[in-house]
Amino acid sequence: MRLKFPGVPVYLNGQNYFIPSISTRQYKENQAALEGSLDQKDGESVIAYAIRVQEAAVPIIGMALRRNYPHVTDDDLWDWLDAHTFNLAWKATQNASGMTPVTEGEAEPTASQPTGTGSTGA
Repeated sequence: MRLKFPGVPVYLNGQNYFIPSISTRQYKENQAALEGSLDQKDGESVIAYAIRVQEAAVPIIGMALRRNYPHVTDDDLWDWLDAHTFNLAWKATQNASGMTPVTEGEAEPTASQPTGTGSTGA
């Protein structure tokens, strides 16, 4: 399958899914959800807070993921995401993951090699 948009690989359901950032239209159409306060409320338990954040973010992660994988549903994501992959997927949708987006089949970036001579002065 050729991807429509470069994305960050996140391993879900036994394979890497390349999650792109949401589109500018998706940003515009979901402004209220993206700007909604995701701060923990006074007296809110950690679990209640985590679920509230997930309820706001899973549909947006789904939108981004469906740019490359139209068959993936939000219901799939509720089963596939965990604490680790949720954070990776959310950051990928915001293009803030710190990872380099790639397309499927593209070689991973190589580590930079030192050039020149190192300093030996103290």
